[in-house]
Amino acid sequence: MGIETIASQLLANPFEALGLEWQSVVLHLVNLVILTVGLYFLLFKPVKRMIKERQDKIRKMEKENADLNEEVKEMKASTELILSDAKKEAASIHENAVKVANQKADDIVSSARRQAKSLIERTEKEMEEEQRKLQSDIEQQIADVSMAVAEKVLNRKITPEDDKKLIEDCLAQWSKD
Repeated sequence: MGIETIASQLLANPFEALGLEWQSVVLHLVNLVILTVGLYFLLFKPVKRMIKERQDKIRKMEKENADLNEEVKEMKASTELILSDAKKEAASIHENAVKVANQKADDIVSSARRQAKSLIERTEKEMEEEQRKLQSDIEQQIADVSMAVAEKVLNRKITPEDDKKLIEDCLAQWSKD
């Protein structure tokens, strides 16, 4: 048997040359198709569906992440705005507190000045009153001494009219001096 005979047999009936029957080949092809369809439905479709679900889940997570990033940016901007407003408000409160403190200090100083002025005026009035009393006492003592001197000089008792005249004369003379 030569190569030519084997080649011609292969061309004429390739299955018989290989020791295969055409029913067996068809059966194997049917089994292959059934196996391929079965694997497609049992493995490929569920795996494909699982991959699609996972991709959808990943897309959803990416979208949520992007949304959260936007929300964080908005919150950061809002926080910066609130912080800026809080700083302005704190500055305003501080400024108002300084104004109120200065006003209270001015009120306290003016109240102290009023009290000091009132105390000075009262003290001056008391001093004037004391001075009047002292002057009155001195005048009385002078009058008494004058009467005693006049009585000794005149060797007689001085009447109230004489007393009045002497006092007026003395006071008029002292006022001139």
